[in-house]
Parts: sequence; structure tokens; C-alpha cells
Amino acid sequence: MGKVLLLVIFLSIFNIMDAKVSKPFVEGIYLTAYTVSSSTFEKVLDSAQAAGINTVIFDVKNMNGSVFASGAEISHLSAENYHPILFLPDVVKTLHDRDMKAVSRVVMFHDSYLARADSTLRPQMGDSLWVESKKKGASWVDSSNPEVQSRLLKLIEFVAKSGVDEIQLDYIRFPTQGMADRASFYFQREDSLRLAADSLYVMREKKYIIMDFVKRAAEICKKYDVDLAGDLFAIVSWQRKVDVSKTGQDIGLLSDYFNAIHPMIYSSHFNENFGFRRKVNNEVYHITYTGSRLARKYAQASCRVIPYIQANGWRVNYTREYMRNQIQAVKDAGCSGYVLWNSSNNYTTTLEWIRDLRK
Repeated sequence: MGKVLLLVIFLSIFNIMDAKVSKPFVEGIYLTAYTVSSSTFEKVLDSAQAAGINTVIFDVKNMNGSVFASGAEISHLSAENYHPILFLPDVVKTLHDRDMKAVSRVVMFHDSYLARADSTLRPQMGDSLWVESKKKGASWVDSSNPEVQSRLLKLIEFVAKSGVDEIQLDYIRFPTQGMADRASFYFQREDSLRLAADSLYVMREKKYIIMDFVKRAAEICKKYDVDLAGDLFAIVSWQRKVDVSKTGQDIGLLSDYFNAIHPMIYSSHFNENFGFRRKVNNEVYHITYTGSRLARKYAQASCRVIPYIQANGWRVNYTREYMRNQIQAVKDAGCSGYVLWNSSNNYTTTLEWIRDLRK
């Protein structure tokens, strides 16, 4: 009798876990807030649906710091950079009427506006302020700063109450370019003071700062029955210590709190000879399959892996075959879908290819 009971319990747990990972295959498309608020939105959705797209990811906050959702309680979060062109319940209804999933993309710690508006929220470098690029100027806020995190969590809660199916966090990491190794962050300065007072204190790593923030965001989303997903720096799929240490993106830790992760695997962003491939930017099946498979390897079983794939011709020979190879690689790697990325939202040719490939 005891063995039978154990078997029933095991099968119940297996069925629950299987239900979590056997959701419909995601075929997604990224749209800016400007596209969603334009007169061409419905036309774009017509083309997307004809190609089998079932998920739309749209900006609520972008990397410039612009906030696009309308709501009095969030208007102060971006002040002069507040552009209330989206009434989220209406956007959600439009997508749901087409049986499409509504996903809000919210950029986290890359915020050009806030970095320039309040220098106290930026990373430091010695006695001065750190910048990723002198040409671009201030563009990152301190990922560990409590005020920065508080502002973002308020925005996440506002979006969670709007009826969206999922909130997708982008730039959920520390900066990696420029002289990133010389940047000083709030948590490091706090830990140095604690260590000075207690020699047994253990300094924190960036991955635990990011994990703790995601955990708090997940608690908010759970309260409103909204899924939470995170975009991952492409190279993070390989989970090399140096990359995890710099970005703070540890897939094993984060996938405990994310319903899905989105490794942004664009072959154009990999240097020649990466992984001993001479022309990796045009060996798209190899890089997409490898990155996707590794992300699945490191993620918890309950967390879906849905890579972003390239839907533009930057640095690659962008053809119908290129797109076919990306989609096939994602499927062969056992992922739960893909999301098309084109920052200018020019998907006409891409969607025609995908529609034809489905035939």
C-alpha cells in the first residue's frame, strides 16, 4: 500500500511539473511602444498572426529610461521622460481578442535618463562617477542601489496589475563594457564597511544581488498571477565564471524565480573564432543551438527557455535559410519557443519567410 501511495504522489508531482513545461510553443515578436501606439499596429498584428505568431512583447520602459504606460502613480518615476502613450488594459485586450499573449518588456538598470538626472544613483569610480562610454555619457544606474530597485519594483507592480500575461525584465544585470571592472557599486561599498566592522563578514557577489532583486519582483508577480521572465546576455548561456561574475546572471539561481528566461542569441554579436568557429556570425544554426542547449542545461526544469533570435541583417547574410536555421536550432535544442528581435520593427520580409516555412 505504501509503495502504491508513493507512486501516486510521484506521478502527481511529475504531471504538475510536466504541465509547467508543456505550455504552447511560443512564437513571439518584439514591438516598441511607438509601434503599438501607431495606426499600423493592427496591420502588424495581421501579418504576425498570418505567420503563426502567438506572443507580442512590447515596451513599457526602454533603455533610454522612457516610461510609456499611462498611470498617475508612475508618472513621477521618469519625470520629464514620461511618455504615456499606452493604456495597458487596452493593449492587453487587443492582443487577447486575437488569442495572443501580452508581454510587457521593462528595462531595468540601463536608464540613460535617470543616470543623467540623478548622479547619486550611478556607479562610482574612485572619487568620480563611472560611465560605460564617454561618447554615450551616463547610461547605467547602480543595479544594487536601494532607491533604484525600489523605483523599478513599483513600476513592476503597476504593470502586474494591468492584466498582462507576463512581465519580461531586460538589462537585469550589471554593466560589462567600458572599464566595468573599475566601477564601484553601492553593495560593494556597504560590504566593505561591514567587513571593516566584522572580519568574519563574507562579501556578496553580483549574482546574489541580481537574484535577490528578481526574487522580490517574482513575489510581486505571484500576487497578481503574472508570469515573470528575464532576458539574458547572450554569452551568459555558456555560464563561464568570468561572465557570471561580471553580469550577475547565474542561470541556476535566477531560474528558481523566473517562469522563463530569454537568452538573446544573435550570431552577429559573437566575435569571429568564438567557440573555434571561423565565421560564427554566419554559422547561425551552430551558435543558436549551442547557446539554447546550454541555457536549458543550466536552467531549472520548471523554467522555460525561449531564446531571442535575430530578425535583421546586421553583420550577417540574412536570408530565408538563415531564419529557418535559427528556428530549427531552437526546436532541436528542446526550447519552448523563440522571439523575433528587430529594433526597428521591420518584420515584413521575416514574417513572409516564416509564413512560407510553416507551409
